[in-house]
Amino acid sequence: MPTERNCFDEIRLALACIVLFAHAHELSSAADLAWMADWFDADFAVKGFFAISGYLVSRSFLSSRTTFEYFEKRLRRIVPAYALAILYCFLVGLFASDLGVAAFLTDLATYRYLGANLAFLNFLQPTLPGVFAGNPVMAVNGALWTIKIELMLYCVLPVLFLLYRRIGHLGGLLAALALGVAWYGYFTYGFDHPAGAAIARQFPGQLPYFAIGSFLAVADVGRRTLFAALAISAIYLLLSVPAPASGMLNMLAYPLFVIGLSQVPGLSLGVGRLGDLSYGVYLFHFPTLQLVTHLGLFRTSPSLGLAVSVLVTLTMAFLSWRFVEKGFLRRSSHYRLAEAG
Repeated sequence: MPTERNCFDEIRLALACIVLFAHAHELSSAADLAWMADWFDADFAVKGFFAISGYLVSRSFLSSRTTFEYFEKRLRRIVPAYALAILYCFLVGLFASDLGVAAFLTDLATYRYLGANLAFLNFLQPTLPGVFAGNPVMAVNGALWTIKIELMLYCVLPVLFLLYRRIGHLGGLLAALALGVAWYGYFTYGFDHPAGAAIARQFPGQLPYFAIGSFLAVADVGRRTLFAALAISAIYLLLSVPAPASGMLNMLAYPLFVIGLSQVPGLSLGVGRLGDLSYGVYLFHFPTLQLVTHLGLFRTSPSLGLAVSVLVTLTMAFLSWRFVEKGFLRRSSHYRLAEAG
C-alpha cells in the first residue's frame, strides 16, 4: 500500500462537518436551510467514516504487538471523549429541561439515560425528561448510534485478520461482504416490519464498508489502482442510481471513493496539526443543534442559528481534544504525531 502523504485527517473532518450540516436542517426544520438536504448526506458521511475506520484501524492492528494492545488503543481513542459527550448531554438537558432542576435530577429517566448511553445502548433511552419536547426531534444525541457499531467492528477485526491468514485477503473480504450484504438485504427487503430499515443499518449491516477499508489497508493495492477506483466511484456518485441497486453498490463505491480521495496529495492541508477535531465534531454537534433549536435561534435567524451551532461545536471539539482525548493517547498515536507536525 502506498506510504506517501495522505489526507485522512482532512476527509474525516469534512465528513464530520457534512453530518453537522445535514442534521442542522433536519433538527431545526428551518425552511431557509432546506437546500442543505440536497448537498449534505449524513448517510454517505457515516458510511465513509466506517470505511476510513476499517483502513486506519487495520493499520493500527498491524502495528500493535498484541491483540490486547490493539484493544487498549481503541478504548483510549473512543471512550474518554464519548464519556465527555454524555456529560455534555446531561448538562444540556439540565439547562433545557422543562421540569426544573430538582425534578430533572430526581427523575429516574435521567439516570436511565446516563446508564444506557454510557453502556453504548443509546436506543434504550435516547431522551432526557422534559428536554427538547418542543423540538422536531426529541433525542438528545441521535448521532451516537454509530459508536456501538464502531466498537463491534473493532471487535470483529481480529477475526477478519484471522480469515486473511487462513483464506487470503480476498477470501476474508468476500466472507465479510457476504455476511454484511445478507444482513442488509434481509432486513431491508425480506423483513416485513417497520423496524426493518433501522435494523438493517446496525451491525453487521455496516461491515462491508469497514471490511473494504480494511482490505485496502492490508492488500497490495497500488496508488494508480486507487485513483482509477476513485474516478469510477466518483462517476457513480454523480449518477442517480435507484434502489435497491444503490443500496448494494454504495457498499463498494463509498469506500473506494473516500479511500481513493485520501491518497490525493494535493488535498493534504495539515489539518491534523490542529488536533483530531473530527471525532469531537461528530460527538458534540447533535446536542448543540438541539439546544440552539430549543433556544429559538433558528426561528430568529437560520443563518445565526447555524453559525452559533458550528462555533459551539468546533469549540467543544477543540476543548475535548486538548484537555481530554489527547491526554489518553499514546505518544506514538497518529493523532498526536499529526498535531506535532
